[in-house]
Amino acid sequence: VMHGAESDVQWLQRDFGLYVVNLFDTYNAAKMLNLSRLSYAHLLQTYVGITPDKSHQLADWRQRPLPPAMKEYAIMDTHYLLDIYQRLKYDLNQHKDASVEGVFNKSRQVSLIRYTPDPYRPDGYLSMINRRRTKSELTETQEQVLKELFDWRDQIARQYDESLIFVCDNNKLLRLALACPTNLTTLQGLLQPL
Repeated sequence: VMHGAESDVQWLQRDFGLYVVNLFDTYNAAKMLNLSRLSYAHLLQTYVGITPDKSHQLADWRQRPLPPAMKEYAIMDTHYLLDIYQRLKYDLNQHKDASVEGVFNKSRQVSLIRYTPDPYRPDGYLSMINRRRTKSELTETQEQVLKELFDWRDQIARQYDESLIFVCDNNKLLRLALACPTNLTTLQGLLQPL
């Protein structure tokens, strides 16, 4: 039982060689039941009556040992999952347009997602330009700066085994390339929030 498992099944494959079978994704159940919101926090509020503390949701979970507050967060984030699963199954059985089998079928599709590493494409920065329609906005120098930043971001992400977006998202790369800052203050100003 997981909630919104699309990324999780890929990470489990990538990091541990694990493949999930017989998944029941509570996100798919909430969607099939047409709940007003599909988040796990909403399921906790609806089925258990608690408002979760999500302060550690985006924390760096690679650190060891985990601080006590993060351990407590992880425990609370999963503690009610099986109870919610049972309640969702009940609601699905009562619903005329939804079924437990339907959720298992949708969840099976999630389980079939395979992790494939993003290959590095040296010209990948061009798609960023074309997607944003900024080609005419960039000078030759700015385009070269964008290419160098794109290469730098990929190198750093691979070095630290981190997502590209957590190193520097596309909007910030473009902002930097357009401005070509020449001092630290201007650079920091362009990266807010840092």
